[in-house]
Amino acid sequence: MVKFKLHDLEHDTVLDLELTAEEFGELKRVLKDLKTPRERTNYKQILDSYNSICKNLPPATRLTDKRKRAVSRLIKDGYDLDELFRKAAQSRFLGGGNARKWHASLDWLLIPSNAVKVLEGNYSPIAPAPSEPMTGNPFDEYG
Repeated sequence: MVKFKLHDLEHDTVLDLELTAEEFGELKRVLKDLKTPRERTNYKQILDSYNSICKNLPPATRLTDKRKRAVSRLIKDGYDLDELFRKAAQSRFLGGGNARKWHASLDWLLIPSNAVKVLEGNYSPIAPAPSEPMTGNPFDEYG
Protein backbone atom coordinates (compact mmCIF):
# COMPACT_ATOMS: atom_id res chain seq x y z
CA MET A 1 0.00 0.00 0.00
CA VAL A 2 1.09 3.48 -0.87
CA LYS A 3 -0.09 6.33 1.34
CA PHE A 4 -0.07 9.93 0.23
CA LYS A 5 -1.98 13.18 0.53
CA LEU A 6 -3.79 14.62 -2.45
CA HIS A 7 -4.06 18.42 -2.32
CA ASP A 8 -6.95 20.01 -4.21
CA LEU A 9 -5.82 23.61 -4.50
CA GLU A 10 -8.95 24.71 -6.32
CA HIS A 11 -11.22 23.63 -3.47
CA ASP A 12 -8.63 24.04 -0.69
CA THR A 13 -8.97 20.45 0.54
CA VAL A 14 -6.61 17.59 1.38
CA LEU A 15 -7.49 13.96 0.83
CA ASP A 16 -5.55 11.08 2.45
CA LEU A 17 -5.30 8.14 0.06
CA GLU A 18 -4.13 4.55 0.36
CA LEU A 19 -3.58 2.81 -2.96
CA THR A 20 -2.05 -0.43 -4.08
CA ALA A 21 1.01 -0.19 -6.29
CA GLU A 22 -1.17 -1.05 -9.29
CA GLU A 23 -3.75 1.64 -8.43
CA PHE A 24 -0.99 4.15 -7.82
CA GLY A 25 0.52 3.37 -11.25
CA GLU A 26 -2.88 3.85 -12.89
CA LEU A 27 -3.37 7.17 -11.08
CA LYS A 28 0.04 8.36 -12.29
CA ARG A 29 -0.88 7.46 -15.90
CA VAL A 30 -4.21 9.31 -15.63
CA LEU A 31 -2.56 12.41 -14.13
CA LYS A 32 0.11 12.36 -16.85
CA ASP A 33 -2.61 12.17 -19.52
CA LEU A 34 -4.42 15.12 -17.95
CA LYS A 35 -1.21 17.12 -17.84
CA THR A 36 -0.35 16.40 -21.49
CA PRO A 37 -2.15 18.78 -23.83
CA ARG A 38 -4.45 17.13 -26.34
CA GLU A 39 -3.13 19.26 -29.18
CA ARG A 40 0.57 19.83 -29.31
CA THR A 41 1.47 23.50 -29.12
CA ASN A 42 3.60 24.58 -32.04
CA TYR A 43 6.02 26.81 -30.14
CA LYS A 44 8.14 27.46 -33.24
CA GLN A 45 5.07 28.80 -35.05
CA ILE A 46 4.26 31.07 -32.09
CA LEU A 47 7.85 32.37 -32.03
CA ASP A 48 7.71 32.97 -35.80
CA SER A 49 4.36 34.73 -35.40
CA TYR A 50 5.78 37.04 -32.71
CA ASN A 51 8.81 37.88 -34.86
CA SER A 52 6.77 38.53 -38.01
CA ILE A 53 4.08 40.64 -36.31
CA CYS A 54 6.12 42.51 -33.68
CA LYS A 55 8.81 43.95 -35.93
CA ASN A 56 9.09 47.02 -33.68
CA LEU A 57 9.93 44.86 -30.64
CA PRO A 58 13.18 43.00 -29.94
CA PRO A 59 13.28 39.70 -31.85
CA ALA A 60 13.09 36.42 -29.95
CA THR A 61 15.38 33.64 -31.12
CA ARG A 62 15.17 30.88 -28.51
CA LEU A 63 12.35 28.69 -27.25
CA THR A 64 13.29 28.31 -23.60
CA ASP A 65 11.38 26.07 -21.23
CA LYS A 66 10.25 29.17 -19.33
CA ARG A 67 8.79 30.64 -22.53
CA LYS A 68 7.10 27.36 -23.42
CA ARG A 69 5.48 27.20 -19.98
CA ALA A 70 4.32 30.82 -20.27
CA VAL A 71 2.86 30.22 -23.75
CA SER A 72 1.11 27.05 -22.57
CA ARG A 73 -0.36 28.87 -19.60
CA LEU A 74 -1.73 31.72 -21.71
CA ILE A 75 -3.21 29.32 -24.26
CA LYS A 76 -4.74 27.24 -21.47
CA ASP A 77 -6.28 30.41 -20.04
CA GLY A 78 -7.83 31.23 -23.42
CA TYR A 79 -5.58 34.05 -24.64
CA ASP A 80 -5.27 34.66 -28.40
CA LEU A 81 -1.53 35.14 -28.86
CA ASP A 82 -1.80 36.49 -32.41
CA GLU A 83 -4.18 39.19 -31.16
CA LEU A 84 -1.78 39.93 -28.29
CA PHE A 85 1.09 40.30 -30.76
CA ARG A 86 -0.96 42.51 -33.12
CA LYS A 87 -2.01 44.87 -30.34
CA ALA A 88 1.54 45.05 -29.00
CA ALA A 89 2.87 45.83 -32.49
CA GLN A 90 0.37 48.70 -32.86
CA SER A 91 1.48 50.33 -29.62
CA ARG A 92 4.01 53.15 -29.95
CA PHE A 93 4.72 52.95 -26.21
CA LEU A 94 5.59 49.23 -26.27
CA GLY A 95 7.74 49.80 -29.36
CA GLY A 96 9.99 52.35 -27.66
CA GLY A 97 7.88 55.49 -28.08
CA ASN A 98 8.24 56.38 -24.41
CA ALA A 99 10.52 58.65 -22.39
CA ARG A 100 13.00 55.85 -21.57
CA LYS A 101 12.95 54.36 -25.11
CA TRP A 102 12.00 51.05 -23.42
CA HIS A 103 10.74 48.23 -25.65
CA ALA A 104 8.49 45.37 -24.57
CA SER A 105 9.88 41.90 -25.23
CA LEU A 106 8.33 38.50 -25.84
CA ASP A 107 8.99 37.59 -22.21
CA TRP A 108 7.26 40.76 -21.03
CA LEU A 109 4.22 40.05 -23.23
CA LEU A 110 3.96 36.47 -21.89
CA ILE A 111 3.46 37.66 -18.30
CA PRO A 112 -0.31 37.18 -17.77
CA SER A 113 -0.88 40.57 -16.11
CA ASN A 114 0.90 42.32 -18.99
CA ALA A 115 -0.99 40.30 -21.62
CA VAL A 116 -4.28 41.38 -20.05
CA LYS A 117 -3.29 45.06 -20.16
CA VAL A 118 -2.22 44.84 -23.81
CA LEU A 119 -5.35 42.94 -24.86
CA GLU A 120 -7.61 45.38 -22.97
CA GLY A 121 -6.08 48.27 -24.92
CA ASN A 122 -4.08 49.95 -22.17
CA TYR A 123 -1.18 50.46 -24.61
CA SER A 124 -3.21 51.15 -27.73
CA PRO A 125 -2.38 54.25 -29.73
CA ILE A 126 -4.57 57.16 -28.73
CA ALA A 127 -6.01 59.04 -31.68
CA PRO A 128 -5.95 62.81 -31.26
CA ALA A 129 -9.34 64.37 -30.64
CA PRO A 130 -10.70 66.03 -33.76
CA SER A 131 -10.64 69.80 -33.57
CA GLU A 132 -13.70 71.95 -34.28
CA PRO A 133 -13.57 73.51 -37.72
CA MET A 134 -13.09 77.26 -37.65
CA THR A 135 -16.15 79.22 -38.71
CA GLY A 136 -16.40 82.91 -39.45
CA ASN A 137 -13.62 85.41 -39.05
CA PRO A 138 -12.09 85.45 -35.57
CA PHE A 139 -11.20 89.13 -36.02
CA ASP A 140 -14.84 90.22 -36.43
CA GLU A 141 -15.10 90.83 -32.70
CA TYR A 142 -12.35 93.43 -32.85
CA GLY A 143 -14.09 95.42 -35.60
